Amino acid sequence: MRPASVIVANGAVAPAEAEAALRGQGLDPQRWSAGPGTWFAAHAHPEHKVLVCTAGEITFFVGDERWPMAPGDRLDLPAGTRHEASAGPAGVTCVEAYRPE
Repeated sequence: MRPASVIVANGAVAPAEAEAALRGQGLDPQRWSAGPGTWFAAHAHPEHKVLVCTAGEITFFVGDERWPMAPGDRLDLPAGTRHEASAGPAGVTCVEAYRPE
């Protein structure tokens, strides 16, 4: 299993661009938003999660690590990786997709 990772971008990416990039990888992306400070309690997914932050900020917590994300940043979480997250003070919009491991 590959380790979880965040790729930090050098700028924003439009949701449509993120969706096109993920479709180009054979994935089925979905766009979602969360309000300021929304907390996502600890959980895991049965498939590999790929997420691109397109607006606002979100911080993921994986084990003892804290991964803040801004527009354009990409998160890769292998299947079964337990994580939590918190939307930033202005909320967040992300595009995400799942792929079998």
